[in-house]
Amino acid sequence: MANSFMQNRPSHHTYYEQRYKTSRMNLLLVVILTVINLLLLVTNADSYFLFSAFIPYFIASIGMLVCGRFPEEYYTEDLEGMVFIDNSVFVFLLIISLVLTFFYLLAWFMSRKQRVGWLIFALVFFSIDTLGMLIVNGIYFESILDIIMHAWVIYYLIVGISAHSKLKKLPTEQEPEPSFADNQRKNEGDEENANVANTQPPNSYIIREANNDVKHRVLLEAHVLNYDICYRRVKHTNELVINGNVYDELEAVIESSHTLKAWVDGHYISAGYNGTHSFISVDGENAAKKIRLF
Repeated sequence: MANSFMQNRPSHHTYYEQRYKTSRMNLLLVVILTVINLLLLVTNADSYFLFSAFIPYFIASIGMLVCGRFPEEYYTEDLEGMVFIDNSVFVFLLIISLVLTFFYLLAWFMSRKQRVGWLIFALVFFSIDTLGMLIVNGIYFESILDIIMHAWVIYYLIVGISAHSKLKKLPTEQEPEPSFADNQRKNEGDEENANVANTQPPNSYIIREANNDVKHRVLLEAHVLNYDICYRRVKHTNELVINGNVYDELEAVIESSHTLKAWVDGHYISAGYNGTHSFISVDGENAAKKIRLF
């Protein structure tokens, strides 16, 4: 029973850390798409992206309306009989929209290093945004997608907060595992090799068997030491697959730098993305590498 618990500990820590990161990535996506929508609005582009904050966009659109910045066909009455407010009002409202968007960016930045209080702030702030959207727009068929996207963001913010809470309840992980591999290689040929072998970590917990029938994209593959290693992406999830089993995964709509890792038969196997390349390594040695900018 104790051995089983020790095997699961690294997987549990990694799982909850990844859930927290996924929550933050969804928050960053809200910031990016809100800024894009504001830019499209002020340039009168006939486009709008879901997955963004409503209130900043609504405030800026009011400024566009009352200052006569929309195209003529947008207004139903004769333009000559309409009185528009000075353009400085639009600038003021746009600044308010950008400040509100900046609060989301601040929450994303400050929630690093497990500072969950900022994620709670983002949840409250975005819940108010969702309530404002429902009050202004109401609930009708054309707004269903927007409502679903808001619910998605709220759900993942809650997931991140819950993951942080569960992570804090887990026992503290020991020293990073790669340092053990370095130590093992240093002691090769020494009389202490037998003792080192006895202290090697147990195999990492297998999350599930890899399903090759689902639609997926292979990012990188390698065959090393009789291990078939596959680093792949299934929908919004990156997986480390070794000999047909998923040992580690990362769920994220937008990928950022990350490392998936596993111990198998005393070998430390990792794969991931460093911002420019996909990579696979075994015992700290590079096994495969491929440039990937997107």
